[in-house]
Amino acid sequence: MKKEVNILETKYIIYYNSRKEDNALETKDGYTDNYSKKIVINTTFSEDWDVQDIDIYQKKVLRHEIVHAYLYESGLDCNSNKSYSWADNEEMVDWFAIQGPKIYKTYKELGIL
Repeated sequence: MKKEVNILETKYIIYYNSRKEDNALETKDGYTDNYSKKIVINTTFSEDWDVQDIDIYQKKVLRHEIVHAYLYESGLDCNSNKSYSWADNEEMVDWFAIQGPKIYKTYKELGIL
């Protein structure tokens, strides 16, 4: 399965692959390839995960990868001092991905979108 998404006027394709289909997923649950403009989300989970858990987790991973794409397309990945690159820092990207929906909800409640 794949979907298209517009990231700052750049088309990215989101793929849902298993670890057998994509070796890059061997050690991660998702990744963004800024050069080929693709985002890949893992579909391989152990049998003890239920469908709702998988859906929630994949959405979390997708939000994280979309933040990576936005930071890249806005030029922040190469302008954030590569030795301590905050724009590539997984904790910083996770913060944006986790807090983004909450910030959006606040904006929506205040009517400031």
